[in-house]
Amino acid sequence: MTALSRSELPAAAKTHLAVLAAGGQGSHGSLSAVARQFGVSRPTVYAAASEATDVLTTHFSGSGEAYGARSVNVCVDSCQLVRAVVALRAVAPNSIRCIEELLGVLYPGVELGYGSVQRIASEAEARATVFNTKADLCGISSAALDEMFSQGDPVLAGVDLDSGYLFALSLCESRSGEDWQQVLQAAKDQGVNLEVVVKDAAKGISAGVSAVFPAAEQRDDCFHALYEMNKVRRTLEARAYGAIQREFEAQQKLDAARWSVNGERSRLAQKLRWAVIKANKAIELHDAFETAARAAAEAMEWVELQTGLVRTPEKMRQDIENAASQMLALDDGRCKKAGRYIYNRAPGLAMHMQVVNDTLNQLAHRYDSTAVAAACLIHRLATDIKNGRRPWDTANDKRRLRLAIAQLESSSQGNADRLLGLVDVVAQKRNRASSAIEGFNAALRPFLYVHKGVTQGFLELFRARYNLKTRRWGRLKGTSAHEKLSGERVDDWLTALGYPPSPTLH
Repeated sequence: MTALSRSELPAAAKTHLAVLAAGGQGSHGSLSAVARQFGVSRPTVYAAASEATDVLTTHFSGSGEAYGARSVNVCVDSCQLVRAVVALRAVAPNSIRCIEELLGVLYPGVELGYGSVQRIASEAEARATVFNTKADLCGISSAALDEMFSQGDPVLAGVDLDSGYLFALSLCESRSGEDWQQVLQAAKDQGVNLEVVVKDAAKGISAGVSAVFPAAEQRDDCFHALYEMNKVRRTLEARAYGAIQREFEAQQKLDAARWSVNGERSRLAQKLRWAVIKANKAIELHDAFETAARAAAEAMEWVELQTGLVRTPEKMRQDIENAASQMLALDDGRCKKAGRYIYNRAPGLAMHMQVVNDTLNQLAHRYDSTAVAAACLIHRLATDIKNGRRPWDTANDKRRLRLAIAQLESSSQGNADRLLGLVDVVAQKRNRASSAIEGFNAALRPFLYVHKGVTQGFLELFRARYNLKTRRWGRLKGTSAHEKLSGERVDDWLTALGYPPSPTLH
C-alpha cells in the first residue's frame, strides 16, 4: 500500500483502515467515511480496499500468486495489439513515444513503430467521432457546463446531471458566447433539450445558453460559491496562525532579554504589544468570516435546521444575501470579494428551490404536510451525520433525528418508508451543484497538463471512453453513462468502438 505506507498513521491504524475499507466496498459512502475517520484521502482508501481484498483473496484461495493475480495466456496478435494502443492512448496521459515504449514492456519482444502507433490512434479518434455524433441525446434535459484550458486554449464541456453523460467536449479558440452557442447548437441538433443549466459566473456560458436554449433555467453552482469561501477561509486561517506564531516568538525574545540594557527590553516589549494586537485582529477577522461562511453554507441547504422547514426560494435568497452582507462588512479585500460573489449569485443559488417546493407541495396533497416536512428534515439530518458535518453538534443532530422519525411515524399513516423514498428522489434531482462536471474535469486535467495541446480528435476519443466505461464508485456504480442514457449495456468500451478482444484469447 504505497500511499498508505507513506502516511503517518501507526501500523495498527493502517491495518484497521484496510479492514474497514475492504469490508465497506459496495456500500455507498462508507469509504468516504473511512477517509474522514482516519484523515486520509479517498484514493488512499480505495487503494487500501483494493489491495486488502487482493491479499485476502490470495490467502484464502491458496493460489500463491503474487498480489492475487491469475495467470492468463494472451496471444498478442494484431487485434490485441491495436486494443492495447487505443487503451494506452485513452486511459492514461501517454504520448505516442510512451506508448511505443510501453508496448515492449507489456509484451516482451513485440515492437511497433511510431508511425503505426500514430495511425492506430488516429483511426480510433475517427471511430470515436462517428460514435459520438451518432448518439441519441434526446434524454438530456439538465446539464452542468464548464470550461477548462489546454495550453491556453479553452475546452468547453457539458455533462448530463442525471446520467453523467458527457454530451459536449470541444476545443475552441475562445470561450465567448458565440463559441458556446456553436457547441450547444451541435448538442441540440443531436436531441439535447436543456431545461436546467447549472453553471458558474462565466458570461460566455450564460450568453450561449440564452441563444440556444432561451427557456432554460440558468442556476448558479453552489460548488463554486463554497469553493470561493473556502479559499478565503484557508488564507485567513494561515494568516491568523502566522500572527500567533509571531506573537509567541516576540514573547520568547522578550523573556530572553530579561537582563538586557540600553532600552532593548523596552523595544522588545513594544514589539510584543504590536504582535498581540495584530494576532487578535487576525483571529477576530478569521472568526468573523468563518461565522459568515457557515451562515452562507447553511443558507444554501434546502431544510432549515432551526425550524425544520423547507426553505422557499425567497427565504434561501434572503439568508444567502444576509450572510454575504456580513462578509462585505469586514475590513478585508478578500472577504469583500467573496461577499460580492456570494451576494451576486444569491438569486441563481436559490432558483432550484422553486421546483423543490412545487414537488413537495404535490406530495403534501397526497400525504400529510407534517409528514412531508418530517421526512425532509430526516433526509437532511441523516445526510449531515453520515458525511460528518457539524461534528461539534452531532449529539444534538441525533436527538433531532430521533424526534423527526417519531414525528414521521405518527403522521405518515404507515407510509413512512415510501415517503422517505420520494423525498430522497426530490433531493437527488435538485440540480444545484456541478459535481458531475467537476468530476469530469478531474479526469481530463492530467491529459491537459501532460499533452502539448490536445486535439479535437483526442477529445472525441476521451469523450467516447468516458461515456462507455463502467463506473467503479458513486451512486451510479456498475453502470456507464451511455447505459444510463440509452439503456444499452456496455461491458467493454473498446468493443463498442469496434475493437473487440482477440478470438484467440484463452
